[in-house]
Amino acid sequence: MTIEDQIENLPEKTGVYIMRGEEVLYVGKAANIRERVRNHLQASKSDPREALIIGGTKRIDYIVTSSEVEALVEENILIKQYRPKFNVRLRDDKTYPYLKLSLEEEYPTLTIVRRQKRDGNRYYGPYADVAAMRQTLNTLRRLFPLTVCKYDPKKPRRRPCMYYQIGLCSGVCAGLISKDEYNERVKELILVLEGKAEMVVEKLRKEMLEASTNLEFERAAIIRDRLASLEKTLPGVTVAFPKPIDLDVLGLAKTPSTACVQVLQVKAGRLISSECFELNTQGAEDSEIIESFIKQYYSRRVTPPPEIVVSAKPKDVKTIQDWMFERFGVETTISYWVKGRKRRLTRLAVENARTHLEELGSRERRNLKGLKELQEALGLEDTPKLIECFDVSTLAGKISVGSMVAFMNGEPLKSRYRRFRIKTVVGQDDPKMIGELVYRRYRRLLEERAELPDLIIVDGGVTQLNSARKSLSDLGLELPIVGLAKRLEQIYLPKRPDPVELRKDSESLHLVQRIRDEAHRFAISYHRKLRVKTEISNRT
Repeated sequence: MTIEDQIENLPEKTGVYIMRGEEVLYVGKAANIRERVRNHLQASKSDPREALIIGGTKRIDYIVTSSEVEALVEENILIKQYRPKFNVRLRDDKTYPYLKLSLEEEYPTLTIVRRQKRDGNRYYGPYADVAAMRQTLNTLRRLFPLTVCKYDPKKPRRRPCMYYQIGLCSGVCAGLISKDEYNERVKELILVLEGKAEMVVEKLRKEMLEASTNLEFERAAIIRDRLASLEKTLPGVTVAFPKPIDLDVLGLAKTPSTACVQVLQVKAGRLISSECFELNTQGAEDSEIIESFIKQYYSRRVTPPPEIVVSAKPKDVKTIQDWMFERFGVETTISYWVKGRKRRLTRLAVENARTHLEELGSRERRNLKGLKELQEALGLEDTPKLIECFDVSTLAGKISVGSMVAFMNGEPLKSRYRRFRIKTVVGQDDPKMIGELVYRRYRRLLEERAELPDLIIVDGGVTQLNSARKSLSDLGLELPIVGLAKRLEQIYLPKRPDPVELRKDSESLHLVQRIRDEAHRFAISYHRKLRVKTEISNRT
């Protein structure tokens, strides 16, 4: 049956349609399924992206729904399930982290979580820049020490924990802080997280003056130090509006294949956060990109702002607003034609998104150059797009672990990261450990019939390389593999007596160093985690 015949058999009802080829190519919602798919066919005559969708479609399925909001929800579910090539998706479709303040606990804590729930706790995020979020968390823990250690309130410690000694814990574990004082600290933290740091500063100044007046000089000195740290560490807050309004501003910039949406969050008239999210767009129009981003981004939020200002008008504003009301139970207005301060803030968001895209493009060009240089230096037949790197971490042969990181086109592919506990090697024997890791990793990939890498890097010299090669040989595999020695940054190749030395200023050397360092970091972090667990279990 031709595409035209299939379209004529589609219902003229509200719902979701699924355009399939060898895989699902596109999922869309429509008030009239037949009419919407017919529009795809008409657009394919002039739009290259639509031509690819129609050209690859062999079958069109559909799901009829009772409303456009229900169709939107169903569309979102199917996009997550099938990850269609031509739908606009957040790049890597990863779960972005949040900061969670656990208000349901007797003594609330601030932690990082990957999913948010409607459970009475407070969530802040999501954060696209994980490194910046962790830095923020560390700063807040120093300024507002809560509790980070495990303790039993019924059995207080004689001495406070190690975290208290370094200023990251309140001392609840040893009964060094009252519950009222702890709750006050939590309230101060909430004010800072919501962009009201100046209220905390004013509160601390009053407390310091009161303590000084009452001749409580030691307490006044402690408050003075906290106040100085707060004013020094926290950045100045940009006043975006003279009135205490809340809103999000979404600014879009794009290339033919990639887009960035900059999210500026305004709380009580102050700009409190700025995050940039990358999306795979495949040449989609601005209206489709913004609508898709709103659906994906706000499906991860617990509460929405009263207003969302966008730089491009979504395809179906009313349905999006109805969906947000049904999801959150509060009205959210999506504004496009804005003036004054809102317009200036929108331009700022667009400019930030454009700058991020330029940086991304520059990084991709450097990565491509590094991969090409690496291909030439190692004599590879193809560009090594998918690279996997192994490292081990041990302490005198105890609690030995290994890591494997993956890079795709020069960027971390964290969905393929793996970590291992060494099972077959006793004592400190790095080559044998590397051999075990390589064997276990590629035996699993063969069993799962998963994609194999274009290049394998093992941390170490000739002995580590030979051990890894033996493991591949035992599995009947012949994959490009090299060893990278730390001291002189030399690359060892199989059956080649002399190592390859990449130019010190080359992109290829910077790339392999970044990959090796990431594998080392991943191994060390796992090793440290296991050491801490062992120490805790030994104490108990």
